[in-house]
Amino acid sequence: MSEFIGTNLRLARLFHGLSLADLGERLGCSKQFLSRLEAGGEPVSSPLEQSMAEELQVLPEFFYHIDPMPISEEQCHFRKQLTTKVSLRQEARARGEMLKRLVCVLESHLELPPYSIDSAEPTSAEAIERAAESCRVKWGLGMGPIANVTRVSEKVGAVVMHVSGLANEVDAISFATRRPVIALNSSGRSVCRSRFGIAHELGHLALHTGVLTGDKYTENEANRFASAFLLPRSSFSFECKIALRGSRLNWNGLSELKMRWGVSKAAILYRGRQLDIFSEDQVRAGYIGLSRHGEAIQETEDHLIPPEKPEVIQDGLKVMNEHLGMPEAAIARAMYVQPKFLHELLNCSPTLKTTNVINLFERQPIAS
Repeated sequence: MSEFIGTNLRLARLFHGLSLADLGERLGCSKQFLSRLEAGGEPVSSPLEQSMAEELQVLPEFFYHIDPMPISEEQCHFRKQLTTKVSLRQEARARGEMLKRLVCVLESHLELPPYSIDSAEPTSAEAIERAAESCRVKWGLGMGPIANVTRVSEKVGAVVMHVSGLANEVDAISFATRRPVIALNSSGRSVCRSRFGIAHELGHLALHTGVLTGDKYTENEANRFASAFLLPRSSFSFECKIALRGSRLNWNGLSELKMRWGVSKAAILYRGRQLDIFSEDQVRAGYIGLSRHGEAIQETEDHLIPPEKPEVIQDGLKVMNEHLGMPEAAIARAMYVQPKFLHELLNCSPTLKTTNVINLFERQPIAS
């Protein structure tokens, strides 16, 4: 018989945001004992195994399944890692890890879009600008606004999903595995913030293969890529000038730019400074103005920008159900979890009623 894998217990515990003490209280055992279990230093009895499985919403087999594609630290990229506590990063990583396992199940039955994100060296700001421009050219996006960043990301081989249960400090987490996964915080993010978050994670995938991220340098590099990808200098530099009226900011112009390019006014100020269109004083005045008007987190126009819905997982689940006879319950079994665990991961109640299936896996060229 296979040995009990303590790291799988830890993964399920962290997925639910439980400390060792929390889980120990529910199971009637000490956190020290559970710590030894997770470290592989204690045998586990059958009754305790059943109790742990029920409490953590997994199948007993979950504790014995070896992940064929374990994730290293260098493959895990956070947005906002610098300001996030270790415990919250661990919980976010557990959520992302289970999303990756779901994607592995789908990929074992379906042909997902091919991966086409080239690697680049972030040796300078110019190199990062060129890397973002190269992505646009390769993906046939031109240099204008991108209508749907989520769809673009999924068409080039990443899988995007809004995930519940992530701490407010975590905007997104991505895994640079064979099939890259981008998990977005589903709680209270504007469309603009999510779009920038996806572009930021694409930056990590393009610039930081095999690199441990989370420090200010890699975060700044990913932010630079996101800005250059969403607001390319060749076209945005000229348009950005409508955000100025003499030496002062034109707020109507900023709002017009936001609606056209699908980025926040704060991101436009940030990009305008990068391109030397705005001065430090103008940008500072802009940030102060946003704060004074209560737009530091949510901006006035946010509700006017259509939300973007990830499609690969949802379409994949429908295809699995309607064409391969694998409903959500069967997919949950393939992940060695209970259906309610999968529903929590997907941030939904049981779905997959019979509907028309849009086969994303055979879509036409990327929409720009």
